[in-house]
Amino acid sequence: MLQNYEKKTNYRQNKRRLATLQGAKFDLEKELPLMFKAFREAYELYEMEISNTPPQARARAFEASLLNSKMIQSIQKYFPNHWRFGKYKRFTLRTNGYIVLFKKLDNYNRPMNVKTKSVLAISQQLSLPLYSEANFVEEPILFFGYKKDKVGNIAEPKLVYLDEERVKWIVTPNDITVDTSVKTSTQSRKVAAPIIRNGNKKIG
Repeated sequence: MLQNYEKKTNYRQNKRRLATLQGAKFDLEKELPLMFKAFREAYELYEMEISNTPPQARARAFEASLLNSKMIQSIQKYFPNHWRFGKYKRFTLRTNGYIVLFKKLDNYNRPMNVKTKSVLAISQQLSLPLYSEANFVEEPILFFGYKKDKVGNIAEPKLVYLDEERVKWIVTPNDITVDTSVKTSTQSRKVAAPIIRNGNKKIG
């Protein structure tokens, strides 16, 4: 019994700081609108580039990889001093006491990952280091993600917090004020403004 008690105690001690919905919205009041704006810009860059590659010429996971690259590009633009690559080339945004990862979400709003020891540790908020020089890290991990609807459109951008492998809370564009104006470096082409669906509502 004592051994089991010690294991449980150590498990709790090795977890990251608890993140609450209201606390995160307060702490990230300035950052949240920028994240959603970065996503919108990434989507527009993705749409412009993917149109140059016909479907029959796209390699496996090409679309997901391209959108991820554009998201990285946009986050680097809006958070130039807070992004970095961690272990396994995992891209992270580390800002104001939180670490944000970027993933496609499944139908249950959980990140789509291959089940590995590292992935399970992240979904349980265990304090395993994401960076090679770090030891104990207490910053909570959040996921900024999106889904694809039934016809394959990018939809429902949101910020998700998981603990004990369960979704604890979600932030959507409806919960904050988002500046929807986007200025891209491609001025010579005119493209129709994309429609990003968030549930039954449209952004754009």
